[in-house]
Amino acid sequence: MNDSRQHCVVIGAGIIGASCAWHLQRKGLKVTLIDSVPPGQSCSSGNAACISRSSVIPFSYPGMIWKVPGWMLDPLGPMRIRPLAIPGLLPWFWKFWRVSSMQKVEAIATAQTQLMRTAFNDYDEILAATDSAHLRRSKGAIHVYDTEKEYLGDQWQRDLRARLGFESKRLSVDEARALVPCLKLDKGVAIMMPDWHQLLDPEKVTARIAEHCIGNGAEWIQDKVTQVKAYDQGVSLRTESGKNIKADKLVVAAGAWSNLIAKQLDYKVSMIAKRGYSSMIPNPGVELDYPVMSLSRVFVMTPLNDGLRVAGTAEFAALEAEPDYQRAKVLLKHASDYLEGLNTENATEWMGQRPMMSDSTPIISASPGHRNVFYAFGHGHYGLTQGPTTGRHIADLVVGDETTTDLTPFRFDRFKGK
Repeated sequence: MNDSRQHCVVIGAGIIGASCAWHLQRKGLKVTLIDSVPPGQSCSSGNAACISRSSVIPFSYPGMIWKVPGWMLDPLGPMRIRPLAIPGLLPWFWKFWRVSSMQKVEAIATAQTQLMRTAFNDYDEILAATDSAHLRRSKGAIHVYDTEKEYLGDQWQRDLRARLGFESKRLSVDEARALVPCLKLDKGVAIMMPDWHQLLDPEKVTARIAEHCIGNGAEWIQDKVTQVKAYDQGVSLRTESGKNIKADKLVVAAGAWSNLIAKQLDYKVSMIAKRGYSSMIPNPGVELDYPVMSLSRVFVMTPLNDGLRVAGTAEFAALEAEPDYQRAKVLLKHASDYLEGLNTENATEWMGQRPMMSDSTPIISASPGHRNVFYAFGHGHYGLTQGPTTGRHIADLVVGDETTTDLTPFRFDRFKGK
């Protein structure tokens, strides 16, 4: 029997691609999901596992650029740039610096807030449908600073978030230790962030979303897409193994690899791979009921079903460069400075490629050149937070429904001519 439904291929089976596939299927489309690794095996398998709805301020802001030299000179610092990568990164860093004015910071934060507003509700829907609600914890997160000076230096960020509707509360030392008894606060400052939730197993959640689609008739192909073409009547793809796939629509949700596809269809955008590292501690010997993020050292400690994940650090390197797992081991040293009695034995290291836009804003957009191609990538640190929401908006774009959020700030062609 012929299937008369519109056929959409989704490239990428992380939380973004899986969520796109799920929402497209709910809209009645025939879906093919394709990736070189199983669903949930890329960034979803090692990220900080936080649904951080109040994380709306871009990474480029007034004064940030002057922190970089100190970070680079500190062997335990949160940033590293591999020398061989510097020439290729310069155009991106130029655009990154150009959005650091307060006017642009507020515009980006406002746009991200509109996108983030429905994050919890969108997770409610997709977790309930995939029998995964038990894998979410909704108690908030605790942010810490090492010094009062650092806390006061970020007051403008708290003020901006408050204007945008996000709450935070400074905790006394006693309040912080009541929530996290093993926390070594010393002279630092702790803040409760109620607009943070977490997943207890982000890899499993992503896999369940994809498996739900496959169980309802979606086709799964584990392969690497090497060639893509778009025509008035549809799209065609060729894979590394030699498969030829034809469809009516295409969604590109390939994370840090999305530019390899985009340049075949339209052009490359201002995105680089910003590497993140994590260490997974199977038997930490301490109990946390909340993610704890150090804003002084820029990393997160998140309790998961199978241990404690310590995630963070930024490394700029070529997409194909070998990982430097010393970056992950540095995080264990930091975690030990904050958690009394932490046992770091038998920790395992991980590296993932974050798709980082120069304006810290993802692309959720139709193609400027092809009416049957759509883009969903560039979410940086917040792919897990924005995955189900992005999937819902992309599905609306694909079928021509009106979106509930103004997606103008997330257009693919926003860099054109700049």
